[in-house]
Amino acid sequence: MKYNCELIRDLLPLYQDGICSQSSKAVVEEHLSECEGCSSYLESLRSGEELEQVMSAEKNEALDSQKKFFKRRSAVAGTIIAGIFMLPVLICLIVNLAVGGAGWFFIVLAAMLIPVSLVAVPLLAPENKGLWTLSSFSVSLILLFAVVCIITRGSWFFIASTASLFGIWLVFSPFAARSKPIASRIGSHKGLAVLGLDTVMFALMMTSIGITNSLGIDYYSLTARISLPIIGLVWAIFLTVRYLKVNGFFKAAICLASSGMMMFIHELILNISANSTSFYIKTDSDRYVFGTNILFGAVLMLLALIFAGIGFIVNRNRRKTK
Repeated sequence: MKYNCELIRDLLPLYQDGICSQSSKAVVEEHLSECEGCSSYLESLRSGEELEQVMSAEKNEALDSQKKFFKRRSAVAGTIIAGIFMLPVLICLIVNLAVGGAGWFFIVLAAMLIPVSLVAVPLLAPENKGLWTLSSFSVSLILLFAVVCIITRGSWFFIASTASLFGIWLVFSPFAARSKPIASRIGSHKGLAVLGLDTVMFALMMTSIGITNSLGIDYYSLTARISLPIIGLVWAIFLTVRYLKVNGFFKAAICLASSGMMMFIHELILNISANSTSFYIKTDSDRYVFGTNILFGAVLMLLALIFAGIGFIVNRNRRKTK
């Protein structure tokens, strides 16, 4: 034999997986035709691999079986809990019919959908439990507002609905964006989608306030003047941090400069608004005076210059190093 067994056995795993070169393969096969010991060793490798595959298949089958078992148990538990929540609804229906009306029954029915969405839906949903729970809770809350508003003949439905949805999705939309159905569609733009949704919900809330209370053009003008600089600052910071291809010091400088500029703009807007509209609470002298915002803005602009200088030095040192 041209080669010793230790060398051939080092090559056998590669030969078994089919990843060795053609010359090595020819050497191994020539040696195997002459050496019974190495041939037996190769058979043991193959037996071990087959055993590992069988154990892996059995493991996956056991995990799938347990997964299906817990899904069935969760579905049964969710159904039982939903049935339990129906008991007070039926009692309320009987009482309301007995006293000659069923108006409050619909309020109770809509109200009971909220705990059902928080308790039963997570158990009944096979996948994406968080997204299903958040969606069902939002729908049940809006339905409750609608039922109460209709029965009491109120006019606050749109204000309550848009404000509640804005608060809920402001907190939970980052988690919803990570769920599989949504993440697969928006890809790597989760932050952009979340911020866009929050902006739209805020606009709907402020618009519904103006429409419901029949506020005039002054309300929308003041709302835009106060809100848009803040919303613009949030977008500027997000786009800078997420998408701008510069070093961290330049990003910090841009964010600080944007914040300082917003302070100046906001101060000017508040000064004008205090003297031109009745929607702003004025000072005793009936005039808003420039003050704190200007000072904070100047400090932020100074910090922005410092960070920009540091970023310039860091970039220059990197070019010298390269």
